[in-house]
Amino acid sequence: MQTLLIFPREVIDRAVDPVQGIPAKVTTLNLARIRAVLDTFAEEYWEQQQRIERANRKRLPEPLENPEVKERIARGLRELVTQLKRGTGPSTAG
Repeated sequence: MQTLLIFPREVIDRAVDPVQGIPAKVTTLNLARIRAVLDTFAEEYWEQQQRIERANRKRLPEPLENPEVKERIARGLRELVTQLKRGTGPSTAG
């Protein structure tokens, strides 16, 4: 019984499931085999908890739009298009 107390309730619930738990994975009841299955279930449980935690982390806010930066980028792209249409580019302009 002590072995079961070290695992989260969700792991124990999964372990006792007749279709996907210990009854489906261990043919001969042996404490070491049961513990190995429980350890595997626990690892999967903690990995899932970490994924959920990462998914629920607060995100950084989107950066504020800066009209000057947008215009500088647009101007640079227009200049690049003009150079490419002439058959030159930034590396050949001079």
